[in-house]
Amino acid sequence: MTVVIPKKVYYAIVASSVRFANARIDTDEWLEVSGVLIGKNQGKENVIISEAHPIMHQELDKNAVIDQYKWSDEDYLSLSIIDDEAFSRGEFTVGWWHSHPGFRIMMSHIDIRTTLSYQQNNPLAISLVFNPQRLVKQIEPPDKKGDPVIQLKNDPGFKIFRLDDVNKGIQAAYHEVDYKIEAVDNMEQFIQQTQKFVIDVTNFFPKHKLYKRYESFIDERVTQLNSLLVGTEEYLKTLARKGETSRVAEVLESQTKEIRKYVAETFIKIGNIKEYLDYLEYKER
Repeated sequence: MTVVIPKKVYYAIVASSVRFANARIDTDEWLEVSGVLIGKNQGKENVIISEAHPIMHQELDKNAVIDQYKWSDEDYLSLSIIDDEAFSRGEFTVGWWHSHPGFRIMMSHIDIRTTLSYQQNNPLAISLVFNPQRLVKQIEPPDKKGDPVIQLKNDPGFKIFRLDDVNKGIQAAYHEVDYKIEAVDNMEQFIQQTQKFVIDVTNFFPKHKLYKRYESFIDERVTQLNSLLVGTEEYLKTLARKGETSRVAEVLESQTKEIRKYVAETFIKIGNIKEYLDYLEYKER
């Protein structure tokens, strides 16, 4: 069995997971994120994923013995809308995904129970588990205290699982499933690009006050652009007063290049903002 994953699906999982577990957040406050995978089965062996939707993240409770997700009415409504949209395209929910920020990739009893609910309705249903730190540091944390850390190479930070036998219920064992990330010719280069993407997400995709952050960013860029324009105008006036008009063309060309570069960088960053909005939890959109 092979699961085919488009880059956009992988990036959606990476971004929405890193948003709640990154270098700007204390590790004690890292939160798990979960969502659903949309696609279709190809024959009786393969699963083709087309979309990954983040649905919700766990609530921070440092006193909790077992991490629990609290599904809201909005979350259930989101799932219903996603299912309807997928069905209209001839697709359906092919499984689920969730993050394990900073700890080993495996399936807990809760994860097995969730996977069971999907696999009972669809024998090819899958569970994808992603650890951002596995991607960033290229290591697998020890299974238990005293075990060695396993060094990895060109690892995308996730594994995909299926239950061996749904008839055994929550006692079912599970196994890894092969996968392929589409349009990746050089895995080393792809992982390096994704690690840079993680840095961008960390710096520019906050878990709280997202729209306020983006509004402030745009205001700052507009203010800086105005400053560049006014500064250029004042500089040209100064040259004229000093009788150095011969330098006007040179200065104007130099300042124009700087302003164009600034505008181009701003457009790129705004483009990134639009991209990040696609990684919001469904109810936030």
